[in-house]
Amino acid sequence: MDVHVQKRRISSRQVALAWCGSLLLLIGVFGGGVVALNLTVFGPSGFVTTYLQTLGARDVDGALSMPGVELPSDLTPDSAGAALLKRDTLGTISKIRITDDTDLGSGVHRVTASYTLEGAGRESSRTQSEFVVEHDSMNFGIFSQWRFKESPVATLSLAVTNTTSVTVGSAELDSSDLGAGAGAFGAGGRFTVLVPSLVVLSHKSHYLTSDTVAVALASPGETESGMVKAVPNDLFTQAVTKQLTDFLDDCAAQKVLYPVGCPFSKSISDRIDGDPSWSIVTYPQIQVVAGPSSWLLADNTGTAHIDVQVKSLFDGTVSGLSEDVPFSLNYAISLDDAGQITFTPRSQNVAQLN
Repeated sequence: MDVHVQKRRISSRQVALAWCGSLLLLIGVFGGGVVALNLTVFGPSGFVTTYLQTLGARDVDGALSMPGVELPSDLTPDSAGAALLKRDTLGTISKIRITDDTDLGSGVHRVTASYTLEGAGRESSRTQSEFVVEHDSMNFGIFSQWRFKESPVATLSLAVTNTTSVTVGSAELDSSDLGAGAGAFGAGGRFTVLVPSLVVLSHKSHYLTSDTVAVALASPGETESGMVKAVPNDLFTQAVTKQLTDFLDDCAAQKVLYPVGCPFSKSISDRIDGDPSWSIVTYPQIQVVAGPSSWLLADNTGTAHIDVQVKSLFDGTVSGLSEDVPFSLNYAISLDDAGQITFTPRSQNVAQLN
């Protein structure tokens, strides 16, 4: 009987020891897991990786909501400077890899990340950024929370010449986004950008085009410049040439010595006998160039021809006058938002074209 009691006591002690061992093992595994998570997912490297993945997915709101991402105090979502903080203006970030995580002391780390930046068919040659982050708090008392000590934003100084609109990524920014007034021949400003970003800029409209410009912003606090210069395409030159050719033909149809609003005329001291007849011998070669505040016609020359009978005031004899008359066209050219072309004379002796 006593033997059986002793066996039962040993068995109970073994069970208790087994439970204690299992509990200690579980606590050890849990503690090790917490440490591992704080070194990876909940560590400074994990925080930066999450930010880059969020920005790479073009989740602007998600990136802006991360601790320490702070915009300039005077910037609002509706202000011109925030025009590039939109999904359609962003490219993508892929192949993200943390290459260094340096403890600077006092809970501050400098994290270096490499990646690939792409946007609108372009890829950036800048493939690395450094972020300074700091320990913020503990979540549930065990998981570390981090924040950017230096906000990951930069500034793009953008200049758009010869037009007031630009394509950024797949988004179209017009004159109101760029702060351009009515009649402006260019626009620009300073825009806040999340780092890293590849900002791809271009212009393409019915009559204008530009080279594509890619600007990479990879360092918090930096300022980079981007310029988009619009130039006339073939359609613009053809449209201007057609309108000016029609204008010159209308001038030649006027049977007077001084066609109204036209670039050519003929002064005769004697009287004319009958109506003069004009024709265009050589039409000017049209080239549209950018001026300080509008499109202009490049220097050009043309030749008109006049045939008219002239009666001498001295003896009344009549003789034929057949003469070439050189001329040039001097107009400023403007385009409205609807693509309407308007000519404005740059000299007082030339009338407005309709």
